[in-house]
Amino acid sequence: MNKLNYLIFDDHPLVCIAIKSLVESLGTANDVLTVTNSKDALKILKEQQIGLLILDVNLADCDGYDFYKRIKSHGFAGKVIFFSAETSHMYSQMAFRSGADGYVCKSENHEILKDAIEAVSKGYSFFKFKQSVEEHRNVPALSSRESAVMKLLLQGKTNRDIADVLSISDKTV
Repeated sequence: MNKLNYLIFDDHPLVCIAIKSLVESLGTANDVLTVTNSKDALKILKEQQIGLLILDVNLADCDGYDFYKRIKSHGFAGKVIFFSAETSHMYSQMAFRSGADGYVCKSENHEILKDAIEAVSKGYSFFKFKQSVEEHRNVPALSSRESAVMKLLLQGKTNRDIADVLSISDKTV
């Protein structure tokens, strides 16, 4: 198996250091780079061939899902694992629907992240869905706007705050 270049993008430097240490211990890395902001992440993605991006969902200067959509539209073809403190099933499903290769909650044991990295680097996907298939069938898919509203609601935002962020009427929310 070829060794990959990894990029870890999390706005918490300590998290980056911990994940970097874990990745390096696997022996599958050619290089492991870390960034804490989108400007540096975009620069590295333009200059390096990144095989696996480990990406937080809620970043200080951007939304992880939006960042992923942006880099995909500009030709990023590497693998992506979302790594987030968000434990709601919706976040894992959004990662899956966005085309990501995995989703791991930060509250999980480090072995789970290790398993996800190993699986994704071998071409598999890694998602832990707690909903049963039957429950999933009864939940209609959300539009991108509905998903954006839902994410903001889960962050505790009010209808007025959401309306301001999305530039829509609070009655629309």
